[in-house]
Amino acid sequence: MAAPPDLRVLCRRLTSTPPDELTRLCPVLVSHVLRCGGPLSATQDSKGKDKSSETPVLIHKLKTSITTLLTGRNSSGRFAAICLIKAVIDVGGWECLRAAGPWITGLISVLQKPDPFASKQLCVITLTRIYTLLHGYQTLVREMATPTLPSYVNACIQIIKSASSGKNNMTPLSLVESVVRSLSKIVPLYPTTLRPSTAPIKAAIKVYLAPTMTDQIVVPQSLRQASRHLSVLLHYTAAKDGSSSEWAKAISATIKDCHITADQVFRAVHESWESTTGYRGEAVSTEGEPSGGGDETDDLPSWIGVGAGSQRLVGLIDQLAEYVTSPTKASVTLPIGELLDLTSRLTLVILPGNSEENMNLNAAIGKEEKAELWSSLPEIHTAVMRLHIAMVHSLKENALPLSTDLIDQMARVFTSSRHLAPVRETTYQLAKEILLISGPSLPKLTVKSLVPVIQTCCEDVLRASGHLEDKPSQPTTTTTTNGKKQPQQKPSSTNADDYLNNSSSSPTISTLSSNHISAATTILPLFLSHLPQKHLSPDARGLADRTAILSSNKTAMLASCLYPYKDSRGRYYPSILPFLIRQFPRDQEVEILRTNLLRAGRYVLAAGQDGWDPREGLDELLQEPAETGDNDVVGDDEAVNEDEAANETTNGTEMEIDSTTPKASKPKATNAFFVSSTAQQQVDEPLEDAGRPLITPMKRKAPASNVVENGKKKRVEAVQEQENRQEVQVTIMPKVSAEPQVAVDSRAKDGANEGDDSDSGSDGSVEIDMTMEDDDDDEEDEEEE
Repeated sequence: MAAPPDLRVLCRRLTSTPPDELTRLCPVLVSHVLRCGGPLSATQDSKGKDKSSETPVLIHKLKTSITTLLTGRNSSGRFAAICLIKAVIDVGGWECLRAAGPWITGLISVLQKPDPFASKQLCVITLTRIYTLLHGYQTLVREMATPTLPSYVNACIQIIKSASSGKNNMTPLSLVESVVRSLSKIVPLYPTTLRPSTAPIKAAIKVYLAPTMTDQIVVPQSLRQASRHLSVLLHYTAAKDGSSSEWAKAISATIKDCHITADQVFRAVHESWESTTGYRGEAVSTEGEPSGGGDETDDLPSWIGVGAGSQRLVGLIDQLAEYVTSPTKASVTLPIGELLDLTSRLTLVILPGNSEENMNLNAAIGKEEKAELWSSLPEIHTAVMRLHIAMVHSLKENALPLSTDLIDQMARVFTSSRHLAPVRETTYQLAKEILLISGPSLPKLTVKSLVPVIQTCCEDVLRASGHLEDKPSQPTTTTTTNGKKQPQQKPSSTNADDYLNNSSSSPTISTLSSNHISAATTILPLFLSHLPQKHLSPDARGLADRTAILSSNKTAMLASCLYPYKDSRGRYYPSILPFLIRQFPRDQEVEILRTNLLRAGRYVLAAGQDGWDPREGLDELLQEPAETGDNDVVGDDEAVNEDEAANETTNGTEMEIDSTTPKASKPKATNAFFVSSTAQQQVDEPLEDAGRPLITPMKRKAPASNVVENGKKKRVEAVQEQENRQEVQVTIMPKVSAEPQVAVDSRAKDGANEGDDSDSGSDGSVEIDMTMEDDDDDEEDEEEE
C-alpha cells in the first residue's frame, strides 16, 4: 500500500524549509497532519506486515523532524514543533501517545525558556491534552505522567507568581488563565501526584480570587472564575477520605471571611441583623478607614477603603457560589443555614430612600464613607442573588422549602435598586429559577411581593420592543384647596436643540443589553403559567397580557390562553386568543389551540370589545401600586368592594347585596380587562373578522327568570345595559319557595302611589330570585305552554 501523499508532502516540507519560515506554514502543516490520521494511528504490527510500504519510514521521519525542531535553538522552529505535536497527538491515538515521552520533556523545557508567550500558551494547551489522554492508560501514567507532572506544576506556579509580582512584569494574564485552567483539568485526574503542590498553588492563585482596587494588577473576570474553580478543586488532593471535611472547612472559612469583611464595610450602619448560626463579630473601630486582609499564608491580600472592601466581599460571595456549583470528590453537606444567614444580613442593608433619617446610622462615620457604601450596595446585592441562583441550580427540587425566603430577600433588594439594569437582569434570572421549581405553590403574600418585578419586566420588554419611550422628568406639583395635585409649567430650557428636536418622530433606542432583554422575555411567560393566577391582581395580569401582545411573545400569549385569569368572585376574564391568531396565523401550536377551543364552543363575542387597543392605559398599569397600612397592594377587587359599599344605599333606597353574585366591573378606562357584568349573547361568526375580535369571557350566562307582576307571569331575559343608561344592580337571592317572588321596597311603592317625581320610586331595588333549577323549571315551562 502506497503512503498517503499528505505524509510525503509533510516530510518534504519539514526537511526543506528553514525553521524561521515554518511559523507561517503552520496552518498548512497541521492540515496535512490531520489528513494522516490513519497511518499515524495504525499499530506497529500492521505496519510491519507490508514490507514494501514506505509509510513506517515516513512516520519515523516525521517524528524525528518534530523532535529536532522542539530541541533546537530556533524559537520559530519550537513553535512549529508544538503545533505539530498537538495535531499528531489528537489524530495518532495510543500509538503516538506512547512515544510522546521525549516530547513531554521538551515541552516542559519550553515553559522554562524565554520563548514568546504564544509558544508557552500553546505549550500549556498541548501538555494538558497529553496528560488528559494519558489518564486512560495506567502503564503510560507510571512511565510518563508521574515522573514529569511535578516539573510541569512547578513551571506553572512560576508563571502564575511572575504575573502577580509587580507592575513592571510583562507576563500576560491570558497565559496565567491558560495555566490555571490547565491545573483545573489535571488536579482531579492526578490528585495523589499533586498533593505536595497544593499549598504552593493556593499561595499563587490567592491574588486572583477576590481582587480589589488597591491591588497592583487588574484581574479580568475570566481569570477570577478560573482561579476560584481551581481553589475549590484542591480538596481532591486530601489524603484518604478527607476530601469532604476539607471542602467543609474551606467553605466555612470563606463564610467567616465574608462576615469579617461585612463588619468593616457596614460599620456606617447599626445593623438589626442577628445571626442564627452563632456568629459573633468583634467590635469594629470607627477611626481611620475600614481595612482587612493580611500577609499570612492563608490570608487574602490586604485592602483599605469601603470600595475595596465591597469588591473583596463580592469576590468572596462569588467564591461561595463556586463552592456550591463545582463538582466534589465525595458527597458533602451544604451549609444552607449559614449561607442564608449571610445573605439575610447582606440584604437587610438596602439603599436609603429620599433621606437617611429613617435609617439607623452610625454618627461617628462621615458622609463620604456612607455615600461610598450606598454606591457599593447594588454590586453586593447582585452577588447575593448570583449565589441564590447557584443554590437553586445545585439543589433543584430540594430548593422548594427555600423559595419563600429567597423571594423575600430578592424583593427587598429589588425594591430599592430596581432602577439599575444589572440588578433587574439578575432578579429576572433568579425569579425564573424559583418559579420553575415552586411557582404554583407560592402563597398570596409572596406573589404580591413579585408585582413590582412583573411591572418592571413588562416595562423593559415594552421598551425593548419600541412600544414604550423613556419617561421625561416629571414636573413639580402643587396642592390645590381640593387636595388635587396640578402640574406646574415646565421651566424653559436654555438649550436651543430642545426646540429643534421632535421627540415624537425620533426613534426609540433601547440601551438594555441582549442578555437583559432575553432574561425579561424568558420570564414573562412564567408570570402567566407558573404563578397562582388567583393571587394576582387584575392590573398585574392585564399588564402581562398587554405586554405579551405588543411584544409578539408567542410563548407568553399561549400561556395566557392556557391559563385564563379568574378573579376572587369566580369570573373568567377575556382571552387574548384573537391577537394570538392574528400575529401567528400559520403556527401549528396556535392552530391546534384554536381548533380545539372552537370545537368546545368556549369563545363568544363580548360587547364593547371592538377596536380595543392594548396600548390603552399602559401608563397607569406601569405605575407603582399604592400601599395600604398593611403594606398590601390595592387591587381591582378591593376597589370594587369599596364601590359596592358606597352603592348599598342609592337615593334613600336600601339594597340587599348578595356576596355570591357577580358584580359589574369598573369602567374599562381603569380596568385591565373589560369584563361585562351582563350576559353575553353567543354568536357564531368566523375568526377572520378582524373588526370584531373574539374573546373568551368563559362566564356563566345569566339565565332567564320568571317575574310575577300584577298576578301574571312574565319571562324576563337578562339583557346587557347600554353604556349611556344607568345600570341597576340585580341581586340573586337564595330560593325560598317553588315560585319566584318579586320583593319591592315599601317606600318605593308609596312613592309610586303618591305620584312623587323624585327618583326614590323609580329607582327602587328589585330583588329577583334567579336560582337555576334544570329539571323543575323546564317542566313548569312545558306545562304553561
